[in-house]
Amino acid sequence: MTDKEINEIRFLAEKWLLDGRELLADPEDVRRDCNGIGAEWMGKYLRGAVSALNPTLGPAAAIHDRRYAIGGDGWARAAADMEFLENGLKSADARYGWYDLRRYRVREQARKFYTVLRVAGGAAWRKEKEA
Repeated sequence: MTDKEINEIRFLAEKWLLDGRELLADPEDVRRDCNGIGAEWMGKYLRGAVSALNPTLGPAAAIHDRRYAIGGDGWARAAADMEFLENGLKSADARYGWYDLRRYRVREQARKFYTVLRVAGGAAWRKEKEA
């Protein structure tokens, strides 16, 4: 992740008042822990494509990546996943007006990604705890 990308994510997280935005304060932490939207096993090109198709969810995903890097118990993972969903919904509402159909597409994507996190995120959580 470039400095420009990190600054953009940090700026949007602050502007949209996302929960956990303080986790993006150190650019080195962000560079180390954040890989875009998707799991490590997807590879950088597929994650890049998913991230490019869902740019509004980038700040929420970065905060979520930082939470997973910090780790904790199962309750902390559930809270991190719920925070992603809530931040994704906030991001959609902040970026697009109620009249813009893109708002509802982003909200639906946030819900879909949340479901994937709950079903398949355990492996990434365990991997981060072992590291």
